[in-house]
Amino acid sequence: MISAIEKRKLVYVLNRDSSGTPTIASPLEAHRSRTITFDTVGLDNGYDNPIFASLEFQYLDYDSLVLGGNVVGGKKEDEEDGMPQMEKQLAYYELDLGLNHVSRRWATTSHRTACCLAAVPGGADGPGGVLIGGEDYIEYVHETMSAPPQSVTSTNPNKKATKIICAIPRRKLHPAHKGVLVTTITVHRQKKSKFFALAQSELGDVYKITLTLDPSDKTVVRGMIVSLLDTLPPGNALNISKSGMLFLPAEFGNHVLYQFERIDLEDAPTCTSEEATAAYLDDESNPKIWEEAKFYASSERASKLACSFTPTMLQNLRKIYELDNLAPATSILVGELAGNEVSPQIYTLNGRGPRSTLRILRHGAAVTELAVSDLPGIPGAVYTIQDNTEEAMAKRKNKKNSRAYDKYIVVSFADATLVLSVGDTVEEMGKESGFLTNAPTLACSALGHDGGICQVHPAGVRHIHKGRAKQWHCPGLKRIECASANESQVIIALAGGEVIYFELDPISGNLTESKTKDVGADVCSLDVGTVQEGRSRSMFACVGCRDQTMRVVSLAPGKLLDQKSSAALPARPHSVALQYVPGSDGGADEAILTVGLDDGSSLRAGVDPVTGAISSSPAKRFLGARPVSVSRITLESGPATLLLSSRPWISRPDVAGGTHVTAPLSYAPLDHGCSFTSEAIREG
Repeated sequence: MISAIEKRKLVYVLNRDSSGTPTIASPLEAHRSRTITFDTVGLDNGYDNPIFASLEFQYLDYDSLVLGGNVVGGKKEDEEDGMPQMEKQLAYYELDLGLNHVSRRWATTSHRTACCLAAVPGGADGPGGVLIGGEDYIEYVHETMSAPPQSVTSTNPNKKATKIICAIPRRKLHPAHKGVLVTTITVHRQKKSKFFALAQSELGDVYKITLTLDPSDKTVVRGMIVSLLDTLPPGNALNISKSGMLFLPAEFGNHVLYQFERIDLEDAPTCTSEEATAAYLDDESNPKIWEEAKFYASSERASKLACSFTPTMLQNLRKIYELDNLAPATSILVGELAGNEVSPQIYTLNGRGPRSTLRILRHGAAVTELAVSDLPGIPGAVYTIQDNTEEAMAKRKNKKNSRAYDKYIVVSFADATLVLSVGDTVEEMGKESGFLTNAPTLACSALGHDGGICQVHPAGVRHIHKGRAKQWHCPGLKRIECASANESQVIIALAGGEVIYFELDPISGNLTESKTKDVGADVCSLDVGTVQEGRSRSMFACVGCRDQTMRVVSLAPGKLLDQKSSAALPARPHSVALQYVPGSDGGADEAILTVGLDDGSSLRAGVDPVTGAISSSPAKRFLGARPVSVSRITLESGPATLLLSSRPWISRPDVAGGTHVTAPLSYAPLDHGCSFTSEAIREG
């Protein structure tokens, strides 16, 4: 049943067709004119016709208010002011599945302040009925309920207790004349024929509700016990999971997830329905107060019935997670107030009272910063080198883990190289690493599967293998401008446009010079690509030239450094990365070329994995005011690209949607970046 605030109620019947697909039938109407609905719940009625409980109030029409009289619109006339007495009612609506019709089956008067309902398990699991939450009291109502047992006999024969109603514990400093409204109730089934309910007041106090059943008939309720559980932020609902968790969607501020430490509250402040019934029957202060509704309408009388308590820290619940929530936002300011960021921030005032906060929002994906370390100078680049020793390979094979962990972090400066060893701690290494530490590093990588490492510096190429270093020196006075390396290939560019290609000999383990070629223009960026699984080399390399062109050259044997395609760029290339990503529909991997330009934009184009042809329609996006640096990373076990400009960006393929996603990171501007993998940090 779906209820509007006023008049309309619609009942939808759900079924499944022969294929198991859910189907929904046309709605059945259960409208009632001049009726305001406060809450609606579905009752547990076993296999009988579905029943819905609705807390509603029918107001009088204009003619009834004008005409007046002893009886107007079926309502009694109030004794004091002569106005018709209007009542809030709990009504049962039954859906007759045979006739496909909804009818108003039963109704009874409820407390004037009632505002929320919760269905009690019925059928074979409980007595059925509903719990009604209102001001100062919680009441149990069902159409088949009987009068509760009378522990106190009234001297007035007209006074009879018919309600199962219980006051809620109140705070000691709460004014006696001011009521406490119960705003939400939820019922949780523990196991067959065992359940409990939780209710929360407008102040945030959470109560546990237990129904006392007749020992001889578990479908008959004899009483109710309300105990204080804990004090939480006021919420819109209470959601209990089978694993013992309580999720509180807060009305103001962050949503919170709690875990139950205990649910049996032996020493908690407790009120019972027997106490309320005894107080009603024993009260002789006003002979006119014979009706229960009038007796329970006074907040001052409820404060005398209820036990008192002082709010404390959490006693029975433990907070385990907090979900950010900006509601309600009372003020918003947009501006770049940080002073060192390109994009503006959003400053918001949120919450109410002690949960009020000032929050700063930045456009971008969230980043978790794990460690920060100061450097002795301004770095020029940062690299990571995987652990490719035989011991590490055997260890990964035994653990059935194909991911290689990083062994070194290499930081390049203008005239030096810093090598950090990654283990239980990160420690600086000296000459024992084999690196040339008095020169900057242009590229470095692990070579092969026997612990070899390659370092490219401006004066040459250094191959470190089994504690020994072999050096290739630049011819004459030439210097290396840029370089790129993977586990079996190294490509460098000398000043003047000369490109030299090196390849690892799998038999001898030596890094040998294979081909030299002049591309006819100064080279400003290089990338040798990655080696796909099952192959021994990358088939293509990308060369970015200062004449604003990007060229793809072949690395296949017999066609080394032959140009396969080229593309004109709108600006000078600053960095380039060639990456293989999973193909759409589970097909072959696709080659993606990402180029970072000096004007702060990036280009993404596809490369034919067979011919090396660059697609004619690259995707361009402006990222910031600084030249874009491109590097390959791993994100969610898939390939991705880190783009660094005035702010960092992540670019990755969305295999499920068949699109490519580029999103900023909510982090400070970065100059250099690379991927990092360790046993503790799988994707960094």
